[in-house]
Parts: sequence; C-alpha cells; structure tokens
Amino acid sequence: MRLRTLSASLVFAALAAGQPSQPPLPKQERTRWFQDAKFGMFIHWGAYSVIGRHEWARHRFQIPQAAYDQYARRFNPVNYDPNLWVDIAANAGCKYMVITSKHHDGFSIWRSRASDYDMETTAYPGDPLKMLAQACRNKNMRLGFYHSIMDWHHQDYLPKRAWETAEPKRGGDNNRYVDFMKAQLNELLTGFGDLSMLWFDGEWEHTLRDLKRDDEIYDFILGLQPNCLINDRLYERAPGNRADFGTPEQHVPATGMKDPAGNPVLWESCVTINRDSWGYNKYETEFKTTRDLIRMLIEVVSKGGNLLLNVGPTPDGRIQDEFVTRLNAMGQWMKANGEAIYGTTASPFARLPFFGRATTKGSTLFLHVYEWPADGKLRVPGLKNLVHSAYLLADPRTKLETRRDGDDILVSTPAGGPDETASVVALRLDGAPVTVPYVIRPDRKGMLSLGAESCEIETKFEQRAKLENALGHVFLTNWSRSEDVPTWTFSAPKAGRYRVRMSYAAARGGQGTEFSVAAGKMALAGKVQNTGGDWVFKSFPLGEIQLAAGEQTLQVKANVRGSAAMTLEKITLTPLE
Repeated sequence: MRLRTLSASLVFAALAAGQPSQPPLPKQERTRWFQDAKFGMFIHWGAYSVIGRHEWARHRFQIPQAAYDQYARRFNPVNYDPNLWVDIAANAGCKYMVITSKHHDGFSIWRSRASDYDMETTAYPGDPLKMLAQACRNKNMRLGFYHSIMDWHHQDYLPKRAWETAEPKRGGDNNRYVDFMKAQLNELLTGFGDLSMLWFDGEWEHTLRDLKRDDEIYDFILGLQPNCLINDRLYERAPGNRADFGTPEQHVPATGMKDPAGNPVLWESCVTINRDSWGYNKYETEFKTTRDLIRMLIEVVSKGGNLLLNVGPTPDGRIQDEFVTRLNAMGQWMKANGEAIYGTTASPFARLPFFGRATTKGSTLFLHVYEWPADGKLRVPGLKNLVHSAYLLADPRTKLETRRDGDDILVSTPAGGPDETASVVALRLDGAPVTVPYVIRPDRKGMLSLGAESCEIETKFEQRAKLENALGHVFLTNWSRSEDVPTWTFSAPKAGRYRVRMSYAAARGGQGTEFSVAAGKMALAGKVQNTGGDWVFKSFPLGEIQLAAGEQTLQVKANVRGSAAMTLEKITLTPLE
C-alpha cells in the first residue's frame, strides 16, 4: 500500500500548527503526577488483533505485506466503547492509560494525514484514538501514546525484514522515514489534546541513534507539549539519557533502577496479564492470578517504580473477561489499601525479615504483609523512629500495640490478617522513617538461615520465577527460566568453613535438574531430587564452602530444562568448629 506523499511545505505547515498547549513546568513538577500515580493500563491494539496470535504475527509467521493488508482492512471494532475502557481502568485503580498509536507493523489506529495505512483503510467510521482521548478527558484519566520507531510497512524504513528481501539494508532512506515519523508525531501531539507521555519502542534497530536524530525528536516533542513525558527507548535505554523514565519489560528489577552515579531514577515496569503476547491472543490459556498482580504492584512501588499493566483487546473492541475480572479484583484491594500505593516512595529497607514489602508516605510507614505472623509478632527491623500509632489500613479502628526491641519495633498482630494476598499495617511515626540497615545474621548457634522471603530475584526480560507462600511455607516457585536467579545478601560474622543445606520441594518434572550454589569464591553443584511433590519440602546437604568475614552474596542458579527446577524454600549455612 502506498504512503501518502506530503510536500515539504505541507509538512512544515503541519508541524508549525502545533503549539505548546501549556506553560512548561520544571522537570520535578513535570514528573510529579507520574511519581504519584504508580499504576497505569497499557493497551496493545491494532491490525494484528484480527489474527489473534501475537502483535509480532506478521514477522513471526512471515506474512507477506499484501496478505497482511487484508487483515488490516478487516480491523473493524464495532463493539469499541472507550468510555467503558476508561471505566475498567479507573475501577482497577489505574491513574493513566497508554495505547499503541502505531506498532511495528506500521498500521496507525487513527486517521492519519501523513499515511494511508491507517483507519481509513477499514470499514470503521470512527477514530479510536480521538474517541479514547475524549473519554479520558471526560473522566479525568491521563492518556499517553505508544509509538513504534520501527516500521515494517513504510517504504523508506531500514532494515527491511530479512525474510522479505535479500538486501535488508537497501532500498530505503531512514532520514525520509524519520521525517514521516515526525509528521505523525505532530498529529498525535496537536490533534488529541494534552498527552501525558509518548512511549517509544522498536529502538534496537538503532534508527535514531545512527542518524543522530534522537535529541531532535526529544526537543521536537517538548516544543509542542513541554510537559509530555518521554520514555528511555527513544535513547535505546542507555544509562544517563535525557528521557524521563526507564522501562524494564516483563520483570521487576531486583533493586529498582539507578543512573550511572547510583542515584534512583523514575521507572515503570510494563507487564502482561497473560503469559507473554501483548496484543490479543485468542489461544492464550495462561494468566497471572490476582494475587500475583497485586503483589507485583506492591513490589514495583516498594522499589520506587510504576506498574504499566497490559491488556490486548479483541479486534471488535472488547477487553476480554479474563482481564476485566483480574482488574476488578485489583481495584477492590486498592479501594481498601490505595493509600499505601498512591503518592508513596520506595521502601526505606533494603530487605525485611518477614515476607512482604514496605512503602512510605511522609511520616507514615506501610508494611505490606504477605505471610501473616503465626506468633502474633511482626518485627520491623532497625526502625529508629518513635511510633505514635499502629493500625490495619483496611480497618483503621483495629489498633495494634507496638514495643521497642533493641533497634527493632515489634508490632502485635491479631490472629489472621485481613487479606491473604497482602494485609497492610500502617505505622504513624514522629517523622520520615529513619532506619538502620537490616542484615541477615546468624542465630544463637551461629547458623545463617537464608529464607526465600529475604531473597531478590535477579533477572531480565520475561521473568517467570516468583515468591509465594502456602501452608506456613514461603518459597520461590515457577522457576522455569535459568535467567531467574534468587540472590541473598547476608553477613558472615567470621571467616571460616560453613556446611550448606538446601530445603526444597520437587516433583518428577524437576528431578535431575542441575544447579549451583555460589558464595564468596566457591560454588557447590548439585542435582534436584524428587521429594514427592511440589510442596513436599525436604532438606539436603550440599557440601562445604569457605567464606570471608563480612557482607556476602549467595546465588542459586539452575540449569532449567523445561519443567520448573524446584520449589526453593531456604539455604542454611552452619559454621564448622
């Protein structure tokens, strides 16, 4: 399909027509809303939804352009109700929405003046983006647009797909393509009201970097909408770039995100509710549980980030029930506990002795407790503040007693927490939390116990392993990727040799999986044994390691072969006399 040709005069006239919609704010004020919002809805929707397998369908299945165009023409969202979409997001507790304006396939889901590969090729009479923008304005919901730098359709974009041509780097002109991209960005920035963000993607083919036009795009956007936020993919996620926030994908960074100088930066984890496809997948059968999603939101916020949770609507415009049910359940939890999410800052603790997370807001410390203490005592480590009051956030009338125990605060808890997913205990303090770093130390007999609750999962794209609790156990489960690595930081009181044991559960599927336990300069190797079931925990000796005195890092790595490696409960280190 031919792209519309814009004369230079028309392009520049269109660009000049867009004026800044509001006075520019200082950077800290520009990002204030983002820091407070914490939770947004991501929407992947376009021609690929008609195929119903994956947003990368044209590339994955090597569909010729002419054949793919037939699917684009069939994109006809007759059941699209943007007001309902905004209501679904708002009911879930989302404070902003981000929708794909154009994905990698190049199809624009608005009526674009710069391209004829857009909604005008379809039978649908409306403009989905304009309709959603109006609904968001009416309902006070912030809106942003995802926009792909990569474009498999545009005649000038390079490289072409290797399966379509013998010379992928010939036959185009990326400078002309970027001019086209700017024309489309102008439409988005001047035709849909105030945008909260532009969310770029497809940067890994180095289009803007190689042309040295990334700063040009950044300045162009802020010239039209000075308070529009821009994500780091405009700059290929390089550390220290000009973007407003980072975008880890399908995982939660173990310790949040920092700039090259080690200072915390704004970031947003984008994650799917289903297993991995972002666009509509009618064959999908695996979805994260509500419990997973709520705890993921808490974890992200406790590390200083936002969660952008994705839905992939059907080609006729419906958000499927599997998504809506989970979003509604998240909304119910947020109605009772949203104070511990919105407007909060990261946990003052690097780690905690109980299974849960923490967030703060001014002089209030929120403890998100996943495994309710069986002994009725919740230990808050190294909190130096005076505690004025303590209560359950979901039931503020339930006051809790506190007392000091050395550097720690002990909170007396009633039998049974109010929410098995996450019960929030609020502590009103005499000021912002002041803490002494909590370090895992040996018990009275010198044994170090590294429970799953005190590990962080070092990982990258497509995290699968997660922490869970059941039947009085806390464990790492769903360990189906070798790239997911549970990691502990602890302090060895003295140098010496330690006997290592591991407690885990495993069924036949994980039997024989090779793993290693590494700490200091030593590593122990082992193979998973069948314990009789995924929740049947047994302890196994692994050998001995030599540790230096002081802070140590221990990691367990598994050579996953397909099935989950094991359900890991804890590692113990016992000093040898």
